[in-house]
Amino acid sequence: MSTPNAAAEFTDKYVSSGSAMKGGHATRSKTSIQLSIETKRPGALIEALKPFQEAGISITNVQNRPLAYESKAKYLTMFLDVEAHVEDAGMKRVIPFLQSTLPSVTVVGSWKTPWYPTEPQHLDLLDQSVLSAGEDLMDDPANPHPGFHDEAYKARRRAIAASARGHRHGMKIPRMEYTEQEKATWTAVYDNLFHLFPTHACKQFNSTLPLFAENAGFCRTELPQLQDVSDYIESQTGFTIRPVAGLLSSRDFFNALAFRIFFSTQYIRHHSQPLYTPEPDIVHEIIGHVPMMADPDFADFCQKIGFASLGASDEVIEELGRCYWYSVEFGLCKQGGHVRAYGSGILSSAGELQYCLSKEPQLLPWDPFVAAKMPFPITKYQPTYFVAEDFRDAAKKLEAWMDAQDRPFSIEYHPYTKTIRTFPKNTSEILGNLQK
Repeated sequence: MSTPNAAAEFTDKYVSSGSAMKGGHATRSKTSIQLSIETKRPGALIEALKPFQEAGISITNVQNRPLAYESKAKYLTMFLDVEAHVEDAGMKRVIPFLQSTLPSVTVVGSWKTPWYPTEPQHLDLLDQSVLSAGEDLMDDPANPHPGFHDEAYKARRRAIAASARGHRHGMKIPRMEYTEQEKATWTAVYDNLFHLFPTHACKQFNSTLPLFAENAGFCRTELPQLQDVSDYIESQTGFTIRPVAGLLSSRDFFNALAFRIFFSTQYIRHHSQPLYTPEPDIVHEIIGHVPMMADPDFADFCQKIGFASLGASDEVIEELGRCYWYSVEFGLCKQGGHVRAYGSGILSSAGELQYCLSKEPQLLPWDPFVAAKMPFPITKYQPTYFVAEDFRDAAKKLEAWMDAQDRPFSIEYHPYTKTIRTFPKNTSEILGNLQK
């Protein structure tokens, strides 16, 4: 378990909606408007649109509600989408003017969308020099990080972090020459966990472990190399691994999942306490996360979390972080009349793996609407776990939660190029969704 101060830093970073992307990328603003103009008066539409031109505001969509030829309606309803936020100076002039001159003007919605990557190469913009919990160990003076006073260990972490910072999209992941001490740490964790998996882990996890031994170097005495692991899961589900120097914010980590990219550390916990780490390490990543990513349904579920994060508001990112925590990190599922673990935080902790299936914690059916609002503890075992029927059902429920979020665009993913295309939802579509 994490120490209090270290845990606070980890929690702050984990739920952070900020981004370490370089370049000062601008947000995208959009406002959707519904207004009415006189049906029969020539030039009525031009007069309604002209104030936007005078304010230097671009109009990206103009539609009208269709009228039958026989209609005798006096007014025609128009839908506009403009590239500005309702709080912008120009909009503060235009909207009141239109409201004073037209029969009806309604702002349906106004959004400021944070920048987000649309291709894997954009992840190269991540400034890994500002990441915590990589080479700069999280420390609580009253209860120090196990490796905080070990200068050789800290130097090792710095070297591994430097290697990750130099990585770019398309490059092979550098192979690590792990020390005998690091191998012994891996073996200690391996021996502590693997005998529990047949009775506590889900069948998808257990079925992939032998395949990782055959194809990706999983064994008791050697740490797997990230490139070998990445090659294998890519052959199974299209997911790849990218090395990272430290702890990412939720936004940056989730954004990568949209491209089926999983950020992973390469360093291992301190040898003095092999069954404890205050931050994610290669044990958590490779034993906890990676085997599940070879399962197609689970891989799809993870990518949907990535889609949900693109351009999401800070509030949505925080809620999505809780959904991720209670599923990918600490999720349970039903199998053969039993409950089994699939979350990485459980699968990489022998203590939590046994605790979660005991009678002590509360078990709730997987519901992202509930999970999104539920805080989680870092410094102790989870008091509550969510149980999924299966991964496809979990994904459907996550999609329902995603559809309920206020996002003014839709996403299209191209699996062959691994790129994202986004299309604005126009005002009439937004109104239609509100009326469902």
